[in-house]
Amino acid sequence: MPSNPSITPDFRTLFEAAPGLYLVLTADLTIVAVTNAYLNATMTKREDILGRGLFEVFPDNPDDPAATGVSNLRASLERARQNRVPDAMAVQKYDIRRPESEGGGFEERFWSPINTPILSSDGQRVEYIIHRVEDVTEFIRLKQIGSEQQKLTESLQSRTAQMEAEVVTRAQEIQVANQKLRSVNDELARREQEITQLYDRLYQLDQLKTQLFANVSHELRTPLTLILGLTEKMLASSATPAALHHDLHSIDRNARVLLKHVNDLLDVAKLESGKMSANYAEVDLAQLVRQTGAHFSSHAQERNLAYTLETPTTLHAQVDPDKIQRILMNLLSNAFKFTPVGGKVRCVLSADDAPTSTQASIVIADSGPGIPAALRTSVFERFFQVEESSTRHVGGTGLGLAIAKDFAELHGGSITIGEADEGGAQMTVVLPLAAPAGTPMHVTTDTGTRIDEILQPILDDFKQRPEPIPDAPDNDERPLILVVEDHPEMSRYIRETLSRDYRTVSAFNGYEGLEKALEVRPDLILSDVMMPGFSGVQMVDAIRDQAVLTHTPILMLTAKTDDEMRVQLLREGAQDYLLKPFVAEELRARVGNLVALKRTREQLMERNEHLGRVIADLEFVNQELDAFSYSISHDLRAPLRAIAGFTGMIVEDVAPSLEPESQYHLQRIQHNVENMQRMIDDLLTLARLGRQTITKQYIEPAQLVREVLQELRAEQEGRQVDIQIGDLPACEADPALLKHVYTNLLSNALKYTRKRERAVIEVGCQENGDTIYFVRDNGAGFDMQYVGKLFGVFQRLHRAEEFEGTGVGLALVKRIVMRHGGRIWAEAAPNQGATFYFTLNAR
Repeated sequence: MPSNPSITPDFRTLFEAAPGLYLVLTADLTIVAVTNAYLNATMTKREDILGRGLFEVFPDNPDDPAATGVSNLRASLERARQNRVPDAMAVQKYDIRRPESEGGGFEERFWSPINTPILSSDGQRVEYIIHRVEDVTEFIRLKQIGSEQQKLTESLQSRTAQMEAEVVTRAQEIQVANQKLRSVNDELARREQEITQLYDRLYQLDQLKTQLFANVSHELRTPLTLILGLTEKMLASSATPAALHHDLHSIDRNARVLLKHVNDLLDVAKLESGKMSANYAEVDLAQLVRQTGAHFSSHAQERNLAYTLETPTTLHAQVDPDKIQRILMNLLSNAFKFTPVGGKVRCVLSADDAPTSTQASIVIADSGPGIPAALRTSVFERFFQVEESSTRHVGGTGLGLAIAKDFAELHGGSITIGEADEGGAQMTVVLPLAAPAGTPMHVTTDTGTRIDEILQPILDDFKQRPEPIPDAPDNDERPLILVVEDHPEMSRYIRETLSRDYRTVSAFNGYEGLEKALEVRPDLILSDVMMPGFSGVQMVDAIRDQAVLTHTPILMLTAKTDDEMRVQLLREGAQDYLLKPFVAEELRARVGNLVALKRTREQLMERNEHLGRVIADLEFVNQELDAFSYSISHDLRAPLRAIAGFTGMIVEDVAPSLEPESQYHLQRIQHNVENMQRMIDDLLTLARLGRQTITKQYIEPAQLVREVLQELRAEQEGRQVDIQIGDLPACEADPALLKHVYTNLLSNALKYTRKRERAVIEVGCQENGDTIYFVRDNGAGFDMQYVGKLFGVFQRLHRAEEFEGTGVGLALVKRIVMRHGGRIWAEAAPNQGATFYFTLNAR
């Protein structure tokens, strides 16, 4: 078909109809053209975006704090503009704003952009930038969700084919990325190797831990055996004084508790190392349960617990009797520990489908607080405690349930936890009645002695309550110590340790400790950290909220050696802490130091209160003196004015006719009247200063000094006076009052240098932490032994015949400086001059 050069294509229409997503920008990133496909993809209208800035139309999603679309696109456009070559970008997340008609907000989108600069005809500048993008949102989403649906896979393959050309153009960028990826993969491989080594090391450490448990447990059993043996021997001996029996019984009980914990650790070590097996024997399981459960009957009666024990008459089983007893003892002791006084505990043994039973179940239920469903698996983990360690109501190592579970599983059985009808926890143990085929049977022996050894510490822990220590008589003036300790024997031991020098009272938990402290106002509180319900740390925090206990020292006892706990104790308000186990002498020394500090602080507070009262009295007296000075000064002015007036008239009218002696007397009268007037003026100024409000402002002291010297020029006439004014930094002060200071100090300097042939006066400043102003002269000076009198009212260090004055000026200067928050002092030597220093805001 022949061409027709007269036909000019409509390039704008062609561009706008192009299937690609194109945006044309000016060099300053203003939108000037856009394809329909771009408008559809970005949900915009041509008339809404043309002529507007790119990032005004397409801002970052304000709901996405990690959005980087604007910053990345801006950087790419800048590179294209600077380098004048196309700039390809990696896939970008750049959310698009929906129109209000479609609900508004932003829609997540992913784009693959490239920015191509269009140069001017001379090639010197960038006139336009064509911003071309591919919408790869669907591709990214498919990749993110890992969809395997066939339809989406076909769509992904189609889109991938469309992007292959672009992938080729970006091969260099991908190659660089691949190099970085290979480096990262190498690093990951190295890290995986390190992790493998760490796992191996962790396994070795776990083995070492197990071996350590076994070794330590074996080593501890020997000294514990000796302690128990020797204690039992001393208790059985008639030669042992009765006064020692209480302490020996305490040693025996606590040694047995320690032995139980050691046995538990030894069993854990054996279980973890796989060295423990079940020693099966033919037993009557019903009798075994009754025999073990009967040991708790007396304790149930003491605490008024409804304790029921139900078993069949007989139930033959092949089990390890020692381990079944341990299971029963651990579960029953838990039930009794957590059941409150007056509660219920139930133990029931039953078998399914008797007499052809294959398994038995033991149910132990209580009316205690129960175990939350979320923790019913965790409680079987070694060392796990349901209650927070610092506030738990009962002690223990957290091994009892773990050992019971391991022993049940050693038999091929299980333990589960549920809710009891009584309201608390229900433990259900399921055990096979027959041993695995081919298992040898052992001959059973009497296990009563072993039950007593294991169970006795548990029962002792239930009922331990040592006899109370009597309170000290009312006339006992020794310091009072409050001992807050939930372990009764430990509480008694601490009180007996301190009883030689102090009175003591006890509390057994944090709440009781707080109430007792408010009641008795002790000189010191000695508290354990771990206590039921309300820990020692919580008690300290509550005590520090009580104004009456603010200064009461607190000494904490803790078995935890970690720095975090110690720092927390001190931060909460404890003065000191002592690690368990402790030496009695160290306890007495720390208590003594804290009590002495409290007594000293109380004495200082009493003296401060007394001093405050004295200061208040002095201020009152000072106010009275000011008022008196003001009143007297006014009362004296009237007669002085009369004396001055009449004396002046006499001198003017008849003085020439008087004898020389009379003329001299009149001159002396006039001179003394003038002195009295100056003194009254000074007293009035001093009195006014006590009531005057100080108005500080920013001033230049040098200008103030020049004004004062101009007013004092009469005192300089006829003399050789060298006055040097140094650099005086600006300050905040009351201008009128600061002028009083310089007037008095410069007037004194001029007065006391009057006998010098050449007077030298220096006004300056020096820095020494504070800004220190000074006035220095080479005049008469004074002896420093009298410096204490220098700033007192009517205090003079020279005779009036030598240097006239009222003795009020320096007192006035001191009061002005002090009211500015500063201080004033002087240095001098006889006939060598004096220097007066002052600050206006002393640090």
